[in-house]
Amino acid sequence: MLYHLIPSLFLRTGGAFILSLLLALFLLKRIGIKKFKKIGLVDYFRSYAPSSHYKKIGIPTAGGIFIIISFSLSLLIFGNLTNSFVLISFITTLLLGIIGFWDDRLKIKRKSSQGLKVKTKLSLQFILSFIIAIYLYYFTQFNSYLDIPFIGASLDIGWAYIPLIVAVIVGTTNSVNLTDGLDGLAGGCFIFSGAAYTFLVYLEGSNGIFNHYIHITHITDIKELMVFWGAILGAVVGFLRYNIHPAQIFMGDTGAQVLGGTLGITAILIRKELLLCIIGGVFLIEAFSVILQVFSFQLTGKRIIKMSPLHHHYELKGMEEKKIVTYFWILSLILSLIGLSSLFFK
Repeated sequence: MLYHLIPSLFLRTGGAFILSLLLALFLLKRIGIKKFKKIGLVDYFRSYAPSSHYKKIGIPTAGGIFIIISFSLSLLIFGNLTNSFVLISFITTLLLGIIGFWDDRLKIKRKSSQGLKVKTKLSLQFILSFIIAIYLYYFTQFNSYLDIPFIGASLDIGWAYIPLIVAVIVGTTNSVNLTDGLDGLAGGCFIFSGAAYTFLVYLEGSNGIFNHYIHITHITDIKELMVFWGAILGAVVGFLRYNIHPAQIFMGDTGAQVLGGTLGITAILIRKELLLCIIGGVFLIEAFSVILQVFSFQLTGKRIIKMSPLHHHYELKGMEEKKIVTYFWILSLILSLIGLSSLFFK
C-alpha cells in the first residue's frame, strides 16, 4: 500500500521490519500464548527427544501462524507484490506454512508428536518445489548457470537446475524443521542466515556498482526482496522474545517450514544456492547428523552420536540448553560471515 508513497527502499524495509516486529509481539502476547493454551493448541512429548523435554509438554505450539500473519500484513503494507521475486517468495512461504500447519493440527488433534506421515509431507513439498522449478526454468528469464563459491566461476548445468531447485527448497525446509528442537535455536540461527541473504539481495540489486570489487551478479528488480526479508526478520525477532529459553511458545512445523522455505527460495532467486551450504551451515549439519545416524544404525546397528539431531547429542552429554543454543548461534554467525567472504574471491 505504501509502495507508491514511500519510494525509499530502505525506509520501506525498515518499516516492514518494525511493523512486523510489533505485530508479532502484540499477537503473541494477546492471543498466541494465552488463547492457544486455553484451546489445547499445545506441544506433546516427542519420542525422539531427551526425557528432559517432558517439562515442555503443554507449551503452546504452532506459533509460526503469528510469524506468517505478522510478516504478511507488513509485506502487504510496505512491499510491492507486483514484483515477481516478492510474489513467488510470498506464495512459496505461504504454501509451505499451510503444509506445516496441517502437520501441527494433526499432532494437536491426536495429542501426540505424530502429524503428517513423512511420505505425505515430503510428497507435498516435492510437488510444490517441482512446480516452482518448472515455472522458474521455463517461464522466466532464468539462466542455468550455477554460481560456485570461492572460485569465482559459474557452471552451466542446463535442465539439471530443476532437480537442484527441488532439492534446495525441500532440503532447506526440512533442515530448519530438524533444527527446531531447542528454545530459540532455529529462530536465532535463521536471523543470522537471513541477515546474510538480505545483504546479498542488496548487493545483487545495486546496479552492478560492486561488480569491480566482489563476485556478484546484478539482477534487475531483485532489491525489492529486501522488504520481504525485513518483514520476515521482524516477525522472527518478535517471536524469539517468547521463544528463547524458557520458551513460552513454539513455532511448530508451521513456522519452521516457512523459515526454511524463505531461505531456500531466496538462495535460488539470487543464484546463491551452493552458498546456502555455508551460510545455512548449522541447518545442514543438523540434517546430516540425522541422515548419518539413520544410515549408521541401519547398516551397523550402532549410533554415531547419542541422539540426533546433533543438539540432542549435546543435551545427553549434560550441556545446558541455553549454552547449546548460544554456541549454535555463534556458529551460525561465523558461517554467515564466511559465506559472505566468498564474494571477494573472483
